[in-house]
Amino acid sequence: MARDPKSSPAVQAYEMEKAKRRAQEDKGDLDKGLEDTFPASDPVSHTITSVPTGRTDPREAERVKADADIGAGASLGNSISTWIKANPLTAVAITAAVGWIMGATR
Repeated sequence: MARDPKSSPAVQAYEMEKAKRRAQEDKGDLDKGLEDTFPASDPVSHTITSVPTGRTDPREAERVKADADIGAGASLGNSISTWIKANPLTAVAITAAVGWIMGATR
């Protein structure tokens, strides 16, 4: 009794692979078409940028900047970042030690 060659598992696997490859190629065509129309699909940005002209009085500008730094609590963050910039290896070592301790205690 002769078996139908189309019912062979190898032929079925080959046909499925061929169909999958065709689907991927079709998807690639869609992606390429979308990329070709990409600028047209972006919404128009409606923002107006302006360049500040600066303050007329430099002393007043420094005072306002200092008040903003103090009000935002930037003095502590500024001092920490200054210390880290001055001692980068020590900061990395401390961070690694704290991480190791926290990892070891979990």
